[in-house]
Amino acid sequence: MNISLGFNEEVQGIYRLKVPFEKIYTSVFLIKTNSGTVLVDCATTEKDIDEHIIPALKAMGYTLSELSAIVLSHSHADHAGGLERVLHLAPNIEVITDIRALDDKISTYALSGHTIDSIGVLDEHTHTLISGDGLQGAGVDKYPCYTQDPQAYLQTLKRIRNDERIENILFSHAYEPWGRENMLGRENIKRFLGKCVEYVKL
Repeated sequence: MNISLGFNEEVQGIYRLKVPFEKIYTSVFLIKTNSGTVLVDCATTEKDIDEHIIPALKAMGYTLSELSAIVLSHSHADHAGGLERVLHLAPNIEVITDIRALDDKISTYALSGHTIDSIGVLDEHTHTLISGDGLQGAGVDKYPCYTQDPQAYLQTLKRIRNDERIENILFSHAYEPWGRENMLGRENIKRFLGKCVEYVKL
């Protein structure tokens, strides 16, 4: 398991922190907007906040209370489990779970299917979508592709395929069968989305 000790820049202005989760990892993202710096997801436990996220933020020159908001991609524990600790340490941080603009070129993005409430973040500066678990591939480790609403998931795949703004996708886990945490370039994305369809159980 390749775990990062700090935030690593994936594309300009978007950073990934890999936090241990069972035999794999879950990703927390840091994205800089014109109105502040935003955390995307907060890992699983209080320990993840104290031992992984806070030190990684400090290395980037931030504290939790200096962040403008936290976007929760969905409510599953490996993405939102650390929220209580975040709110204890930074009670004024804004928690975002809906679709809205974060600045003139960055917004949350509907990814319904894995869960009804799944969202991502689209950065049009870099044409990059942070997808959380909103795009599953074949799943990861002991967790096969899961869709709370398969039809909504298929519609999400179709919408992303047709969205010319999206040239890069950053996943929260290294989904199978690719074993990677990103997909770069429109043609690779189209092939990836086509493959995702094969793992949906209707």
